[in-house]
Amino acid sequence: YPVALLTTDEAVLAGGYNVDNSEYYLYTGNEYWTMSPRDFFARLMALRIISNHGAPEDGNNAYVSYGVRPVINLKPNSLKSGDGTSLNPYRVD
Repeated sequence: YPVALLTTDEAVLAGGYNVDNSEYYLYTGNEYWTMSPRDFFARLMALRIISNHGAPEDGNNAYVSYGVRPVINLKPNSLKSGDGTSLNPYRVD
């Protein structure tokens, strides 16, 4: 069960369409990388980002500093309790 970065497809399916959206759970108000490539040229790779407005955008070369949103895959039936709020966080085994 690997740990990876979010893909652009996953962000779009979660609510990050090609318009500004601050209402979905992946919105942070900050730009962060996805693991989805945008372009390859010369010896550089460009990745897509989620903008500070919550929309997927063409990113920059991989040496530009943005945040990351890791994804952790859990085994089926790992969720034991909770609803994900700060008062009742998810609990996993």
